[in-house]
Amino acid sequence: MKIINVRQWRNTNGNDIALEYIMVSYTGEQFVTDEDKRHLHFIGQHAARAAGVKAYWVGCSCLGPENEVEQNVWRISDVIRGAFQMIIAVAGPITSTEQGSLPLNLLSQWGNRVWTLPELLLSPEHDDIRIYTINRNLNPSMRLEHCLNTPPTQINRRNFPRFWDDDTVIGQLLDHYEGSVILSPLELMATALKSLQARHTTQYLPGDLSYSLMGLLRQRPNARKSDTAFQAFARLSLANDSNLLLERLICLLPTSPNAPWYSFTDHWDANLWDIYPKTQVCGIGDADTVILDGARAASIRWKSFKNVILRGHDTLKRKIMRIALSLTGVFLLFGILMLAIGGAVGGSSGNSYYSYSGSASPKTSLQAVGGVFLALSLCVLLSSPYLIDRLYLGKVWASQPWFFGIEGYMPLHQIEKYIFGADLGRLSWSTTSSPLSRHDYLNSATLANYCEGQDPRLDPQVDARVKQSLQPNNNNNGMKVFTLVDTYTMTVTLFEARRPPTAVLAVGEEGGMQ
Repeated sequence: MKIINVRQWRNTNGNDIALEYIMVSYTGEQFVTDEDKRHLHFIGQHAARAAGVKAYWVGCSCLGPENEVEQNVWRISDVIRGAFQMIIAVAGPITSTEQGSLPLNLLSQWGNRVWTLPELLLSPEHDDIRIYTINRNLNPSMRLEHCLNTPPTQINRRNFPRFWDDDTVIGQLLDHYEGSVILSPLELMATALKSLQARHTTQYLPGDLSYSLMGLLRQRPNARKSDTAFQAFARLSLANDSNLLLERLICLLPTSPNAPWYSFTDHWDANLWDIYPKTQVCGIGDADTVILDGARAASIRWKSFKNVILRGHDTLKRKIMRIALSLTGVFLLFGILMLAIGGAVGGSSGNSYYSYSGSASPKTSLQAVGGVFLALSLCVLLSSPYLIDRLYLGKVWASQPWFFGIEGYMPLHQIEKYIFGADLGRLSWSTTSSPLSRHDYLNSATLANYCEGQDPRLDPQVDARVKQSLQPNNNNNGMKVFTLVDTYTMTVTLFEARRPPTAVLAVGEEGGMQ
């Protein structure tokens, strides 16, 4: 056995001669000792001779000098792409009843490692994959000889998914790399990450999951020891054309507050490709945060309520009502004044030398005018409650937008009294804005299956969570209940958060929801 440097070999033999080699795939869980690694070299030599090639590649010896090992680990995918053939070496105890059959448990253990999945996906398609098995139940001196003298098991790579629980996901990835069903960049990253996160690895760096995914993509940023798992994935996503994956990811609401960032689950069962982002991730911050550009935001007011300006349609009827109400005082004073003047004129006309005949006296005329104005003003005054109701309590066509935040739960009628001064029935509970939102379907003569928001506390489960959040020893993952009032849509939303949010961000939409 001789380890050769590919660059030196090309300088000696020329670039026009292809160096074909066998790729030996294994997992460090099964090959630990120096003797195990020596067995890997013998298996590689045997497979190379059987395939008629001059070399083989095995990770335990071919990762280069120690100062290059860290970066070369992330480039193993290129080794697989250039290999003439890939073989798999597995090792473990095999009972007598399993002799000669496929070692399913050992093969499953090999496939459940993070680093072996890319090797399967990128392996050459033209030949079946040969599996060499070392039986640890045999005498140590006989294990290697038995392995090399026993014909290796051959399996087409299309049959590997059946050995694992996520066979559907792996089948989709194989279809993509074989060119039969091409996944979009977004689907490829989401599907590959979903499969990789279900596998195990001995952590070398926090971003190992993303670095293993990096081998399946074109652009590969350098690995950083300081990166967290999310930061490594974010840098990888920004470097590649991932079809705005990060922008879509921040629009999802996980089904659990403790769900990992790579779960890609959503409370409303939305898929990443269902979301249309309205912003762009332009940078990566500390503490697993991202920097957004172009996001629309509105602050939430927590310290107090404010007067909300409302606007309705100024119809002719409302204009007449407004004029009548504003002139009522003038009519009343004018009517009283006319009656008083008419009475004074009538008192002085008895001593006059003049008399009026054939026409109404000034007393009668003034009192008649005063009576009309007094009657009009009294009619408006008596009907003022109705007029005010029709003038100011009709349908609201526009309102001043505010976000009011309330810690805990507050019923609608109490919120309306603080904002509008009375319970006017203007606010309603949101239908699906939060996991705590509840709604019901109403059927009427004009509306069929109309969705109407309900008080969330009518649900016993939500009521229990509200009561639990008020307890000093709240053990609900640190989640507290808050109420958000939106005066633009006139809706109220009950939601949970660990801390009071300071703003509302509009970063995307899906199915009409933002």
